[in-house]
Amino acid sequence: MTGVVHVLNPSEALPHDQNFYDRQAESGLILLLTKASRLKGTGTLGDKGGVRSSDVAVGIGENVTITGAGSQAVSLMRFVRDTIDVRVGDTVEWASLEPSINHTVTFGTEPADPRPPSTNVLPTSDGARQAVIGSPADSVNSGFLTPAPQDRAGLAESPPGVTRFRVTFTSPGTFNYICAIHDQLGMKGTVIVH
Repeated sequence: MTGVVHVLNPSEALPHDQNFYDRQAESGLILLLTKASRLKGTGTLGDKGGVRSSDVAVGIGENVTITGAGSQAVSLMRFVRDTIDVRVGDTVEWASLEPSINHTVTFGTEPADPRPPSTNVLPTSDGARQAVIGSPADSVNSGFLTPAPQDRAGLAESPPGVTRFRVTFTSPGTFNYICAIHDQLGMKGTVIVH
């Protein structure tokens, strides 16, 4: 989040009264809430041909610039398509559509530190991470799915982070997962493997 602070001499009057600042805050809030309410339908994933049946969006967000208030982020803290049905041998891909907030895809035991991926997660040649799960009792943590935030005025663009995570399911069952950072906010999902 960015903003500007103006320091006045104690004897100077503020340029506006408190009602003006309250109205500015209210209009900024309305703008953020309007943007947030539109986010759920904006997630697109998959190959250039469109959304694959095995894609899940990991949060959706947008950075919003509000005149006089700097930059704010609005986010939908949910897995879009939080329940998905697949077949044994299928691979599900989670992709972060979030410009500034980290998320995880975590099956089984929640790690003490969700930032690094678990040891059974490997990098792929196209910059994603991948794991194989054979039982609903298995524990797998994607590590942070990290965007490359650019909310830093005057600084160079950050290098891109890992934003995609794939899991191949080798047995049938119901596999529950969470975002280890935002599960208390309801960021949970299920993969049903037939």
